Amino acid sequence: MNKIFVIYPGFPHYRVGIIEALINSNHNQYEFLGDKKGYNNVKPYDFKGSADFKDFPAYKIGPFYFNKGLIRYVISHKCDGAILHSPPHYISIIIAAVILRIKGKKVYNWTHGILTNHRNIKNKIYFIFYKYFFDGLLLYGNLAKENLINLGFNAEKIKVLYNSLNYKEQIKLRGTLTKKERETIRLRLFKNPNNDQLVFIGRLTVQKKLGLLIKAIKLLKDEDIFVNLLFVGDGDQKKELQSQIDKFKIANQVCFYGASYDETLNYKLISSSECCVAPGEIGLTAMHSLMFGVPVISHNDRNRQMPEFEAILPNVNGSLFEYDNTVDLKEQIKNVLNLNKAKSNLQIQKDCYKIMDEYYNPNYQIKLIDNLFLSENV
Repeated sequence: MNKIFVIYPGFPHYRVGIIEALINSNHNQYEFLGDKKGYNNVKPYDFKGSADFKDFPAYKIGPFYFNKGLIRYVISHKCDGAILHSPPHYISIIIAAVILRIKGKKVYNWTHGILTNHRNIKNKIYFIFYKYFFDGLLLYGNLAKENLINLGFNAEKIKVLYNSLNYKEQIKLRGTLTKKERETIRLRLFKNPNNDQLVFIGRLTVQKKLGLLIKAIKLLKDEDIFVNLLFVGDGDQKKELQSQIDKFKIANQVCFYGASYDETLNYKLISSSECCVAPGEIGLTAMHSLMFGVPVISHNDRNRQMPEFEAILPNVNGSLFEYDNTVDLKEQIKNVLNLNKAKSNLQIQKDCYKIMDEYYNPNYQIKLIDNLFLSENV
């Protein structure tokens, strides 16, 4: 078996599905190198003392990040190839990539790539970085691939791996919420549980533009359409959102549940809702909701989105509204709620599951990753 280094600043907990798929691979031996405390203030994956993980504590000097001991380890230990996650300012990881390439090993960067189609200095710098430091790129979405190709990147050196969450556990959960359980959850959350229920799950940050959603709820109320809104998450925008809710006098329609890392609980909260709405960049929220059979709404500006918004198929598993347009957001909420009423619950779920089961899962990812390092390709 080939030994492959997987080098990250730290490994976030939500990568559990692909991490465990790599650990259990029958084709390659994957060794994980990074900071056990994680990075970007995201809860880290717990390797539980596994020999497959080596801890290299991260520290910051100015805008640059370093992982103590990583370069020495890469120099002194053998591998047959590497996958890493790194922008240009993760210095130790970049040096590790250069060392491995000098050793004749194939090195891939699993990254967002270039998310906008702008021909600006930043994108040109990233283009040069990706082109000259790595043998290839593993991307989360097709639009990033398109942007790179338009800048002149070799399409054959790009593979789209999409993203995944805890697919194995999510498969066990989905479809198990009973009608009675659903009614009980909604009754506990809201004064009027018979209203259609919207959900947002994720951090309550400026980038999520959740104020637009509050305004849309108010506009719907002005049309005598009453919907409930459930926030699952916490963040620095909570007080601002509460103030806005009080101003619009819709407090009995909004519930702040708080942050939850319990997948079973998250499943119940999401599945008790008619639709998930993320007015700003959507990211993993789209996957979380679609995986549990709940349609998703987000905005349509590809240059201000995360790759996972590509999973939203308008009039099939959700909708896309005009960026920053509260009135259109209100209309798309109405459209999705009407679409739900026109279909059976089973059909709604199937329409959401389809793209997740085809692409956004560790089973799809591990096949592509393992094939990168077949003996004839290393």
